[in-house]
Amino acid sequence: MILNPRKSAKKNLTKILLIDDENDFTELLAANLEEAGDFEVKQVNDPRQALPTAREFKPDICLVDLVMPKMDGGDVVNALQKDPNLKETPVVMLTALVEESADNPGEAQVRGGLPFISKTSDLSVILKTIADRVQKSAS
Repeated sequence: MILNPRKSAKKNLTKILLIDDENDFTELLAANLEEAGDFEVKQVNDPRQALPTAREFKPDICLVDLVMPKMDGGDVVNALQKDPNLKETPVVMLTALVEESADNPGEAQVRGGLPFISKTSDLSVILKTIADRVQKSAS
């Protein structure tokens, strides 16, 4: 489904690092992603653990909540982009603060060069955005 040179050794799965302080949300989204596609999902509920976990896990893409206590999503993205081994890793922002665009339903909104997806988006929107970002980074 998604072509990427950094596939996981486990059945060529695309590795997704899901960073969100809401454990129930990450559990549900991780289960849905793993069921829907060829994904290995690692969850981080403390954003301060995002960088060390990313260094160890070496994700193909990161899904990052925008608003979190202790460290917001923008700070997480900045830390990832400053790391020489992670700076090319694509990022998709997840937030409850944006709604699906009426002009482009089913599409992620792009702000500051990063796609933003509503946490209430249909799984198909999330899957399409993941596929688009991973394919774009592989080319």
